[in-house]
Amino acid sequence: MDLKIVKGIGKVYEKKLKEAGIKSLEELAVSSEKEIAEKTGIKIEKIRGWKEEARKIAGMAKAIIIEEIPKISFIEIEDGKARVKIKEYWHDAKIFQGNFDEIKQKVENEKVAIYLSKKPKLWFNGEWYDGVPYKIKKRWWRK
Repeated sequence: MDLKIVKGIGKVYEKKLKEAGIKSLEELAVSSEKEIAEKTGIKIEKIRGWKEEARKIAGMAKAIIIEEIPKISFIEIEDGKARVKIKEYWHDAKIFQGNFDEIKQKVENEKVAIYLSKKPKLWFNGEWYDGVPYKIKKRWWRK
């Protein structure tokens, strides 16, 4: 679907988004606001609004996204830092450890976060995801 269907995206912004690798509403809906802003010079607030509208227009119900996330994501942890790749976009994520019930609310205040126990658990877009492929380059938290 044409990106210009989103209110506020005209020819100029569409060109910038496409040059940054965003070619569809679906890609816009799951992309990293920070990464798009860095690549295009467009303000994050504007991108955030476009993403919400793109989700609505594309009919991306949360149930569909929930099923897809483990298939289109990858968690990378190295030296106490985490990044999550969703589709082709990387997101920085905070790492949390400890008693899950005690820190759950704190984790859920984040946009993207990783809870570490035996296997990482992903918090993204208001939902928890298990079974996301991951790679831990250095087991810094278990010595």
